[in-house]
Amino acid sequence: MLSANAVVIAAGGVMVGFVVSGRARDLSWPTIALRCALICAVALIVSVTLFPLSVDARLWKFHHLFSNMHFVPLGTIRTQLAFGLEHSEARQLIGNVALFVPFGFLLPAAVRTCRRAWVTLVVAAGLSVLIETLQAILPSHATDVDDVILNTAGAALGFLAFRLIAWTVRPRTATEDRSLRGPATSSTG
Repeated sequence: MLSANAVVIAAGGVMVGFVVSGRARDLSWPTIALRCALICAVALIVSVTLFPLSVDARLWKFHHLFSNMHFVPLGTIRTQLAFGLEHSEARQLIGNVALFVPFGFLLPAAVRTCRRAWVTLVVAAGLSVLIETLQAILPSHATDVDDVILNTAGAALGFLAFRLIAWTVRPRTATEDRSLRGPATSSTG
């Protein structure tokens, strides 16, 4: 059985390679740190959603594949809400959102071309679709379009947090500083 340790080892190798290549290209340490944090966020997402992964060939039978798929948008969520949320279902709903919040925050922070909301959301949805596709063919996994919706919503929350923080720490112009302090007082009086 493969475990998430393989993902951790692979992510560590990618980060070491990125630090070496980033320093060779004169990237700043904060940029390197943000991109390494992004790699950790993706590794966490992959670890939580795909592992443990059984490599037992007896489990890989075609009739088990594609048997646990849900393609009706909001169908699973609607059913869960209609019949009352169990603790495990609530944890799954909240977990699907929370899992992608760091990704939605770190992607625009680490990659300048992803600082538009639609770019971040398309990348997050693409990653979620990739994971759900892998879950469709892996034994003992389920695929649900609601997971893509919830994951993308989590990335949107992370992006909003990024925008809020970026807006609060951005440098202000002299005009903005004067308007924040109020009207100028006259020294002639």
